[in-house]
Amino acid sequence: MSDVIRVSCATLCRIEHHGRFFLIINANRRTKGLYILSPIGGALALFDQSRLAAFGATLNDPDSRDLRLTISRDRLPEFRTWFKSGEGRERTPFRELREELVIESKLLPELDEHDVTCRYLWTIEEESLTNRQGFTGLLTHYFLEIYDVHFTSSAALGPLLALPPESGAAWVTPDEIRARQKVSLRLDGEPRDVQVNAEILLRPPESSVGI
Repeated sequence: MSDVIRVSCATLCRIEHHGRFFLIINANRRTKGLYILSPIGGALALFDQSRLAAFGATLNDPDSRDLRLTISRDRLPEFRTWFKSGEGRERTPFRELREELVIESKLLPELDEHDVTCRYLWTIEEESLTNRQGFTGLLTHYFLEIYDVHFTSSAALGPLLALPPESGAAWVTPDEIRARQKVSLRLDGEPRDVQVNAEILLRPPESSVGI
């Protein structure tokens, strides 16, 4: 086993309303013809790069604030302790929420922090080979923070409950998520069977690494 491992830290939004979960097709993947319904989320931002020097870590992209890096495996416990502390890094999914709902999908004209509450639920750690461009096949250790997101204004929730045609989003049941059931949506001018990938939202806290 290599003594070097890639680490990727992200946040995911658990948006539930009347027993259904809101999922969306990532805009970047959609342009590549990849139609997968998944939770809103993305890489956490690093605010203090000097923190990484203590672990001998190297950012995958020094020009980005994304908390994606390469580190010696034996330093992973130290990194985990720092990650749990939340110091020097982003600790809310709001930025990703606004980016996907307002800027990318345009499902909402605007979103203010007062329109939502974001409550930390749990962190899941897992390892798998990444297919991220430039790092394909590299073993990656993921830290995934799950947040319970509730919309506190009808201006924010209303448009999401009345999704327009070809929105690229859907409300799905827990059973559909567990079965990885395909959902029929009209996308880019054609009806398509879209894979659901959101089991991570249903995992209970006791099966995760809590902060």
